[in-house]
Amino acid sequence: MKGKGSYLLLSFVILVLDQVTKAWATASLQPVGSVEVVAGFFRLSYARNRGVAFSLFADSEFDMQWVLAGVSALAAVAVAGYLSRTAASHARLNAALALLLAGIMGNLIDRVRLGEVVDFLDFHWGSLFTWPTFNVADAAICIGAGLLALELLREEKAAARGAAAAEEGGMGSPE
Repeated sequence: MKGKGSYLLLSFVILVLDQVTKAWATASLQPVGSVEVVAGFFRLSYARNRGVAFSLFADSEFDMQWVLAGVSALAAVAVAGYLSRTAASHARLNAALALLLAGIMGNLIDRVRLGEVVDFLDFHWGSLFTWPTFNVADAAICIGAGLLALELLREEKAAARGAAAAEEGGMGSPE
């Protein structure tokens, strides 16, 4: 991905995929609730989440819709700003920001439109363990955050190597 346009296109495609799959889940899964796809491992289950990740704040007596929508809108503006200032040559960072932007916007659209987020991807290990139900936007956010963390670690290691090389080259403090 050479130019910024390709990262914006990535973000747009993920956003559209998120909204289309949520519309499909609402139309197809809401009436039946759940469809087992891979027995004991994966099912498509219609769910709505008023809260944030892992249903945090979902049972709050306070109506969190507009608070969470506001936080999401601020996060989207911050990520879009960071994306616009990042050099196109930083592929992993731009991809991470594009995924984050798409995920944040996908869930923001749901919060504004429905007051909650539609989830439908449900992984489980028999009856022993069930991962919280999620959607394409959530997956984009997690992958984007992971790529961002890898990029920050890479930059930190490069800075540490540069500092060590400077000290070895006699550029350290004189004594």
